[in-house]
Amino acid sequence: MSDETTEAVLPPGVAKGAIRDNLEVICFAVLLILFFKTFVGQQFTIPSASMRNTLMIGDHLLVNKFLFAVPQWSWEEKLFPMRRAERGDIIVFRYPLSRDMDYVKRCVAVAGDQVEIKNKRLYVNGKQATGEFEHHCLKDGDQPEPGPWGLNRDAGLSNHDQAMAAAKENGHLPAYAGIWPFVDPERLKINRQGGSAEGGPYYPFRDDIGSFVVPEGHVLAMGDNRENSEDSRYWGFVPTDHLRGRPFLVWWSFREGGNDDTRATVPDGPGDVAKNFFDGARYFFTRTRWERTGTIPR
Repeated sequence: MSDETTEAVLPPGVAKGAIRDNLEVICFAVLLILFFKTFVGQQFTIPSASMRNTLMIGDHLLVNKFLFAVPQWSWEEKLFPMRRAERGDIIVFRYPLSRDMDYVKRCVAVAGDQVEIKNKRLYVNGKQATGEFEHHCLKDGDQPEPGPWGLNRDAGLSNHDQAMAAAKENGHLPAYAGIWPFVDPERLKINRQGGSAEGGPYYPFRDDIGSFVVPEGHVLAMGDNRENSEDSRYWGFVPTDHLRGRPFLVWWSFREGGNDDTRATVPDGPGDVAKNFFDGARYFFTRTRWERTGTIPR
């Protein structure tokens, strides 16, 4: 009997070598990541305090991107959980005045809703909309306090009251507020193409806006930290085709600068990315908010 061994002959293309094998794995991983980011979900970081204390500076979010997608066929709605944005949803959207920027706010009203803001109180269809999500800072430098903010609870001086107090000191009355500019149909058209934001130290419409109706194809967005959020009150409505998704998980929460008030650095190039990575690794155990990591934002 022969002692010779028989060597298995592999089919053509199987013996590809380590380099080609690894390249295929890398390419597949990249395609999978791109598919996930384009159609399923994406990571976003909260850079400012506009949504405190619902979302904190340094919260890293996973966002469901297909929830607000517009279905092309009826079977898509049945197969996937797709729907329109609803009142109370936390939404991620392209900033109407600069579409390269992403904003995170709360949807407080949808198309057809009648809205009014009186002395910091938001009214939707004749009823006050408030809850634990609504935060106010009673004085400059104070930490935001959670709601609800009924009429019998002091929410601090409105912008109008602050302007009048300043007028007593300098002897000049503030300019008449007039009509909120974004109800003008022509202004609405301009803002869809990238208009301009209103503002100023005593922006009169931050805490008081006369009754208006949210137009079709738009929603109204406001930050939960009402005194520290430039939102629809300053730049108008959010077109629904700007919606990118809804956060469904805080997968990591990191205190920038070691506290809750330091703004996060939005990476602008490889240097910023490397710095953020280095700071995250260096202070991972001391600055991570363990109590928030893994929570679902509401």
